[in-house]
Amino acid sequence: MTDTPHLPRTVRGKRPAFHPTEGVDEVMSMVVVLAQEMAVLRERFDTAERVMAARGIDLATEIESFEADDDVLRAREQALQSFYDRLFYLQRQRRSELENKYSDEAFVETLDKVATGDI
Repeated sequence: MTDTPHLPRTVRGKRPAFHPTEGVDEVMSMVVVLAQEMAVLRERFDTAERVMAARGIDLATEIESFEADDDVLRAREQALQSFYDRLFYLQRQRRSELENKYSDEAFVETLDKVATGDI
């Protein structure tokens, strides 16, 4: 049985650009991620409000009086970091490409190696 070749996961060739001004595509990606997060949060919060109201609980008052313990704060921090990972994905990807000098030439070189069986 042969070993599976290791191929870089970040080599994808040139990323499509929809806006001529540099950085606008990345900002649009961030806006879409934020909009998705907001839509999900709004839906979940609406559900929570309705469930609590059906049980006679004033959710707004409960939220204002809530005090988070260390476990809650740690869980929130993990969730926040996960959110940042999604929000800044393209920036991390671009940084990785620059640090590793992934370019169109590196992409073509990898394809050539795969085609000739050198990888």
